[in-house]
Order: sequence, then structure tokens, then C-alpha cells
Amino acid sequence: MKTEDLKELLLSIAEEDAIISRLYGLFSLRKGYTVQLLEEIIQHGIKIGWFEMVTVQTGEITHKDIEWKIDNVFQEIIFSDRNFSVMTLFNESDEIPNEFKQFSS
Repeated sequence: MKTEDLKELLLSIAEEDAIISRLYGLFSLRKGYTVQLLEEIIQHGIKIGWFEMVTVQTGEITHKDIEWKIDNVFQEIIFSDRNFSVMTLFNESDEIPNEFKQFSS
């Protein structure tokens, strides 16, 4: 994924603007990234403890598979620790965190 797009994806999650329908529409349909790549990035974030997948309506953490479709407004990706995301992403270096550089091209 292009560095600027990866940064946008991470910032979307940090800004709590990562409902699956939006991520799918923007990054897959509009920018042409595969669902497989998006899934790998999200699952990596969950695995290292940075992200959680929640149900939009209740805010409860869910461990269901992500339904990558344009009308999925019921699943959202969030940072596990909002303060951590702000300190990590909103800084002067403006770099991709080392934990996600493997996804940057």
C-alpha cells in the first residue's frame, strides 16, 4: 500500500472513522487495494493489540470475521488505546509506525 494511503488508513482508525463500509469503499473500491491486503493490515493490528473490532451499535468487542462490503455499517475498527494512537500517529515525524512498515510500498 502506498505510504500516504497506509497513513490515511491508520488515521481513519485513530479518528474513529473506520466503519467497514467506509474502509471498503475508499480503500478497495476507490483506491483499488484488495480486501486481502486490508484484512492483513487490520488483523495484524488486532494481533499486536493495537486494534479492536467493535459492533457500532453497542461498542462491544467482537471476534467475528470482517464482512467486507459497502453496506457493512455495523462493524468498526478502533484503536485499543486512544491516547496511544494520538501519541503514535499525530506527531512531528509523520512516519508510519514500525509495526506497520511491512505494509508500505
